[in-house]
Amino acid sequence: MFELIIIPIVVALITQAFKLIIDGIPNNFNWQHLISDYGGMPSSHTAYVSALVMVIGLSQGFNSGVFAVAFVVMIIVMRDAIGFRREIGRNAIFTNIVAKEIFKKKKAEYLNEQMGHSSAEVLAGFVIGSGLAILLYFLLMLI
Repeated sequence: MFELIIIPIVVALITQAFKLIIDGIPNNFNWQHLISDYGGMPSSHTAYVSALVMVIGLSQGFNSGVFAVAFVVMIIVMRDAIGFRREIGRNAIFTNIVAKEIFKKKKAEYLNEQMGHSSAEVLAGFVIGSGLAILLYFLLMLI
């Protein structure tokens, strides 16, 4: 039963490592941004929730009620990453432009503009999360 907790957490950490390699190091890596930014390739939230869904399906059955609930939550998380959080990022860009005009001579703290994901980032998170979950699940079954 511990695989329902352990595997998604391990998948999320591995996905964050992928994000570090893809987005962090080439773009002037900063620990603060890795921890606090939302966005980038691949989507860690999607990888985490898709790993959870896959492990639930493998352990409880793909026809179980708990799998159905987890699947619906996964769709909501993925839709949120592409839609709602992306719009927040677009709004932050506009707000920062306005703030720079208003506070030209004052030092101001600006909003985080990297919010949400593209469809490709969410798809990559889904593929990585599901694939790693299957791999780790069957590796744990061998132990």
